[in-house]
Amino acid sequence: MFKFGFDVDEVDEPIADAFAGSHSASGSANNHTQNTVREDPSREIPIEDLLAALPHTFSFSPLAVPLVSKRTVVLARRDLFDARFQLIASDEDAKTTDGKSDLDFLDAPSDLVPGVYEGGLKTWECSLDLVDCLDSIYGTEIARYLKGKRVLELGCGTSIPSLYLLRSIFAAEPSEDARVEIHLQDYNELVLRLVTLPNVILSWYMSPASSEFRSSASSQTDIKMSDTDVEADPLPTADATEPGEMPITRALLDAFLASLHKYGVQLKFFSGSWATFDVQRAGGPYQLVLTSETIYRTDSLPSLVDLLQRATAKAPKDTSKDAASLAESTERLSLANEAVLQNLSKEPSLCLVAAKVVYFGVGGGVNEFIQAVESPASSETGRKPKGAVRTVWERIYGVKRAVMQVIWN
Repeated sequence: MFKFGFDVDEVDEPIADAFAGSHSASGSANNHTQNTVREDPSREIPIEDLLAALPHTFSFSPLAVPLVSKRTVVLARRDLFDARFQLIASDEDAKTTDGKSDLDFLDAPSDLVPGVYEGGLKTWECSLDLVDCLDSIYGTEIARYLKGKRVLELGCGTSIPSLYLLRSIFAAEPSEDARVEIHLQDYNELVLRLVTLPNVILSWYMSPASSEFRSSASSQTDIKMSDTDVEADPLPTADATEPGEMPITRALLDAFLASLHKYGVQLKFFSGSWATFDVQRAGGPYQLVLTSETIYRTDSLPSLVDLLQRATAKAPKDTSKDAASLAESTERLSLANEAVLQNLSKEPSLCLVAAKVVYFGVGGGVNEFIQAVESPASSETGRKPKGAVRTVWERIYGVKRAVMQVIWN
């Protein structure tokens, strides 16, 4: 098993005890309401709608992700306080069906309101683990491996793993023929609007892909999205290690969309429940399925596992291994090392789940997830496990965490 021993700084305060404390509060509620929690239907949010909802400017700070390769990846992400300020200043503070507003959920003592707000505005530790695992699998050639692939991140929130993928794509040579699809899904449209898309824009801006725009913008006066003659705020330095403010102008958004086309990247955003996510309507299965910190509630595991299975493209049958059961072949590879991780890059499809080993007070964790994946499912040949799980990455100090590969029947 691939292990490392250093500690990662806590990502968001008070993230260290969030699942043990605030999740515990929501977890006790789940015991009584798990069958009555309202689930919003899944729907695609057009990128144009999300772009139109952006503020005129937003602040950001660096997020350092230490890797087992001894490198450090630094990503820029929108400040949580700035997202909160946008809600406070906005006239769009609309009430939900139960009379609550977006601000009510942000100010709640719990990081989770089941069926309403699932904590996506914060960056959770396991999303950083997933970046480290992806780096161990693909290395610096990740952009090459992603060509022609479809990627889905479930429960994306601040979308740290996808930002890492986009960072690599935008650092490579542009190619319209790359045809990389990256689909970002979160329960809350609010999250997609406030942090997911702003972070994606930051990932582009901090890369070589924005250099042409930055050069042209520095030599002329830009215009605001409102098309007034007011001079725009100065552009920040394209340095992810420095905090700053990002002015959102029509010219910047046009350059961002043009870069997506130039690099062959198709972005789609989806909100709503996992149970109602239509994989076929979204274009079919994916070659890379990612999710982190999504197994904390046991009552949501069936819908998550079902979607992970539906979303992962089926691997071609290997007739040379017909005699070996899925469980047996997985057991032989259960002790993942660096060579095994790198070999995962050759897999036709890959499903990775990052999680804490135990979510105290809620009932979820790795064991419960494994049981949900490996529980029998009916088929034409009888009842057999849906799939099998193997740990490919593990954190052995502090709060124990793991990244698991799910292999589906």
